[in-house]
Amino acid sequence: MNRWQLAVALVFFLAAHAFAQTDDEVLEIRRNLAQSCKQREGASDGDVEGLITAVEPVTRVQKCLQSCVQQQHGVSDGRRFLKEGYLALMRVVVGTDQLRQRIVEEAADECIGVENEDRCQLAIDIMICVKQALQKRGLRSKE
Repeated sequence: MNRWQLAVALVFFLAAHAFAQTDDEVLEIRRNLAQSCKQREGASDGDVEGLITAVEPVTRVQKCLQSCVQQQHGVSDGRRFLKEGYLALMRVVVGTDQLRQRIVEEAADECIGVENEDRCQLAIDIMICVKQALQKRGLRSKE
């Protein structure tokens, strides 16, 4: 897998990879999140599968699909990263593990200033920020 594919894994998908019990659980999380945005963004089945398998988002539709998922779950408002939405989602992923909760909170703090007027590019900016913040704390994607 190339460097860009790792960088484009969605914010909560990275954390899900770090914390989920099995790869099947991660794929199911990705699939459920992506399906509700498919029609809204005019995405194809291939675009959804690309999101699920962390394929590089090349087209505007692919980037906007990722943005939709982030907005739907309160990680972004389409203009900026939303720490509280990200933390709410991640609390479900990490459960009661206090160390993992702290790591996720630190990563969120590091990404508070991520903003972009282009909601689709914002999704990429958020993913990169969170990925780097989690990696600094020793968490790596299983991909």
